[in-house]
Amino acid sequence: MKWLSVFMIVSLVVAVLSFGYEVHRAKDSVRQYVGIWEDDIARAKLFQGDPTLQNKILKQLKEVHTAVVKSEVQNPESLQCLVSTEVPITLNSLPAGKMAVCFGPSELVVKALTSPVFMLGVVLGLILLGFGYRREFLARLHEQKLESELARNKEISEISRQVAHDIRGPLMALTTLSQLSHDMSTEKKELFDHAVARIKGIAEDLLAKGRRQNAGSSVPVTKTSQQDLTTLMDSLLKEYRFSHPSVNFTWHKHIHSDAVKVNLESVKVQRVVSNLLNNALEALPESEASVNLTLMERQDHWLLQIMDNGSGIPEDILPKLAQEGVSFGKDNGNGLGLYDAKKTLESVGGDLQIRSRVGVGTQVILRFPKPVEAGLDRAVATHHS
Repeated sequence: MKWLSVFMIVSLVVAVLSFGYEVHRAKDSVRQYVGIWEDDIARAKLFQGDPTLQNKILKQLKEVHTAVVKSEVQNPESLQCLVSTEVPITLNSLPAGKMAVCFGPSELVVKALTSPVFMLGVVLGLILLGFGYRREFLARLHEQKLESELARNKEISEISRQVAHDIRGPLMALTTLSQLSHDMSTEKKELFDHAVARIKGIAEDLLAKGRRQNAGSSVPVTKTSQQDLTTLMDSLLKEYRFSHPSVNFTWHKHIHSDAVKVNLESVKVQRVVSNLLNNALEALPESEASVNLTLMERQDHWLLQIMDNGSGIPEDILPKLAQEGVSFGKDNGNGLGLYDAKKTLESVGGDLQIRSRVGVGTQVILRFPKPVEAGLDRAVATHHS
């Protein structure tokens, strides 16, 4: 309605301007006509007094402009009308009176509404109206999208909180079982405790996400503590080697630093790597299956490379894999693993790259930025050396 009102106001303004323009044109046409026949009109007025001259002038003026309805030469003061003009008459450069001409308002209105000026104004007004409605439509569409995302986030938040709450019961039972079990070997107990700790971390992360989404921006984001990547990888690989004894997991570290610090919570690091390892496991062959993990150091970041000898991924699929909801080679895939991994790394300034060849295998490279403090310490050590 707002833009329709604007359109109506613009149309009214254009109509008034067009009407004024047509009045100006009508008066100008009359002045030009009188200028051409000025001597003849003056002689007739001063010497002949011919009453037929007025009729002749009126007829010719209507041909000059259709809005002319009356004219008066002999007694111009007697002519009263809504829209008129008076043209002075001279004879041999001497004043000889004046001529009054009346214009019909209705005729001027018709001329104004059919003039190019008014038509152009209407077209511009329609363009403005269309632009306004398009803007309102896009704004409403964006608002609906935000409302939909808010509702979805709220629903996810509720599900996350419920899942985290429901996990606590079995988690407590597993913790108690671990404490009461005396027959379990030290290695198995360590793996058991690690699995319980991972489940607990996932539950706490879900609860934290739910609280942040429900509270919005009012909840301050706590500073992420630095984690040691090698320690997390060592414990995670123990779990996978125990769970998948037929797969050959190799772990190489080409680093110079004593500690490999990253600005990510341990639960997020393990979730990212765990999702990628699960993807690799699902693509491995039945025999001679292998997953090679290599950690490398660069000046300002760490590179974690995960390679498998699985079935590989076609080149046309690779660019789409990190998008939300895109999956390949899985009957029940939801397309969240790679998307979550890339999103998590990008949130701290990192990145994820995928390379693959069908029938050869897949290589995933994770880039973890070094914390600023670690980078400064490294630069100082290099300077002193």
